[in-house]
Amino acid sequence: MARTTVRTGLGALGLLAGLGTPLAAQTLWLPASDPVGIARGGAGVAFGQSLEAAALNPALLVTLRDDASAFVAAGMELHSSQATLQSNSNVQYSSDRNRFLPAFGAAWKLKPNLYLGLKFDNPFMRHTLMPNTYTGRFEAQGMDLSTRRMEAQVSYAATPGLSFGASLGMTHVSYSFTNSVRVPVPGVPGAPVSGTNPAQGILEVNAEEKGSKYLPSYALGFRWAMNPRWTIAGAYQGAIQGTLPLTARVDASHRQLVGISGFGTPNAIAVPAAQTLQGALTVNPGVGKITLPGRFTVGVRQRMTQTFTWEADLRYILGNGMKLPGYATVTGPSGSVSGQGFQGDLHSGFGMSLAGEFAFSKNVTGRIGLSSDPGLRKDPSLEPVLGGSRTAGFSAGLGWRVLKGEVNLGWQIRQSQDREVKNLDGTWGLAGQGTTGTLTRVEGMGHLWSVGYKKAF
Repeated sequence: MARTTVRTGLGALGLLAGLGTPLAAQTLWLPASDPVGIARGGAGVAFGQSLEAAALNPALLVTLRDDASAFVAAGMELHSSQATLQSNSNVQYSSDRNRFLPAFGAAWKLKPNLYLGLKFDNPFMRHTLMPNTYTGRFEAQGMDLSTRRMEAQVSYAATPGLSFGASLGMTHVSYSFTNSVRVPVPGVPGAPVSGTNPAQGILEVNAEEKGSKYLPSYALGFRWAMNPRWTIAGAYQGAIQGTLPLTARVDASHRQLVGISGFGTPNAIAVPAAQTLQGALTVNPGVGKITLPGRFTVGVRQRMTQTFTWEADLRYILGNGMKLPGYATVTGPSGSVSGQGFQGDLHSGFGMSLAGEFAFSKNVTGRIGLSSDPGLRKDPSLEPVLGGSRTAGFSAGLGWRVLKGEVNLGWQIRQSQDREVKNLDGTWGLAGQGTTGTLTRVEGMGHLWSVGYKKAF
């Protein structure tokens, strides 16, 4: 039996590795926020008797054996991006790489076929800040998107093998975005550029906008246990959408003067004029509408032996419905300038997760998983701030029954699929924005880890 389990486990790992090798990158959404979900690579909509999996599919709550149970978890989400200009091999690395990753879940049995639950997680997260020398800063220099979701759950079993569930709550969405813009500096800074008041240089500043709001969120799910070994389940996570109350400002930490061609040094008269001009600039935020994509997930779970269980999830990400707020607009005496935007090319696609769980002993459980997701953006529009290429991740973790409960550890590595794009080597002279067409190689990698404690009451 032990040899059979080991061989089965190794075969599953080989399958996971084979499927995951061609893909690599980071997604805008997280596979999970708790250590069990992270270790399974986000698979779990059919994984019954798992309080953590109920965060993915509320219909699983009625499969729990305890009258009440809860878990708490904390970890970190880390990622970095880089852009390499192929003409000179100049590499620009992102900063602002780490975020705290909390999670919580609880369940209560009201009747044998009726459970209530509560979950707290982080469905979407992205944070990247490129340096002021990054050549793609006119399109996007920095973004910080975080979501904290709290939902109440209910699950009802129509029969011992068929259950349904739903959750409803609020998600706190926080968003900030920065890009660089340039405005002409005339000799008389209070008047517009004209034939009698020509530009003496170009002033570059950063436009920053930010806002946050609580938005409604929900999920629906079902579970059908065909027999003790096979289970089919599905869940729908609704899109999170609304309008953020944005504010905008000029970031005073970045100020650069260049010549009217967009390169070199300006005329000497532009130096004092630029300081006066910067104080006269006004900033208006973009339209604050935001939509974070929903997704459908269908999963199949098999308890292959007494010690090994696997699950495969297939999901469809509704990326074409995604929308981020519009760019801030900077206005001076010579007119208004803004960024070009990067939102018109988002699209949907299929992703999958595979997970294996091993019961090494009564008190120790091992978990492993792989996930892959569709590209959010077409290749020519990729850049390191929002990202958006095809994705994959490799996960592992352990559970240990101790301290009258269970301690769990989960870890995932996420590595970016390299892409070469032509739209990131930006220029901006008096004639406006443009690109040189020089290739820029976009790369990135990241990690998720979490430690949690679960207890039944």
